[in-house]
Amino acid sequence: MAKSQAGRAEIRRIGQFGLVGALNTLIDFGLYNILTTPGRLSLVEANLISTTVAMIVSFFANRRLVFREHTGSFWRQVISFYLVTAFGLYVLQTGTIKLLTEWWPGPVSVAVTGAHLVGINHHDQFVIKNTAKLIGTIISLAWNYVTYKTVVFL
Repeated sequence: MAKSQAGRAEIRRIGQFGLVGALNTLIDFGLYNILTTPGRLSLVEANLISTTVAMIVSFFANRRLVFREHTGSFWRQVISFYLVTAFGLYVLQTGTIKLLTEWWPGPVSVAVTGAHLVGINHHDQFVIKNTAKLIGTIISLAWNYVTYKTVVFL
């Protein structure tokens, strides 16, 4: 494949990955916010459930729509996808949520201040939990793209 064609194909794949990621993120954040309403689950428990559901959707969508040109066996892909994605979600993303909500709240405090400046008051917990999850999601998405391309869907 010519260099310019390969570049366009990669840009297209990144766009498709972004669309699949947007769908998964909507599923993930939707469940996360439902499960963390008062009296339900902790942030970490809710994140483990919401990310697991999104991970299942992600495997099939990425395999079928984004990384179509793969030669590995289905079960090798399932196992490597789970290991790679589980690390991204359960270690990187959940660790980021725990870090930013319990040990180092400075970055999410900036988001709360920003929300107050634009008139969003009395929703601090919503801003905190979703800012922490958003930062963790960005970290895990970067990890996922690189490892899906180089490890999972060969």
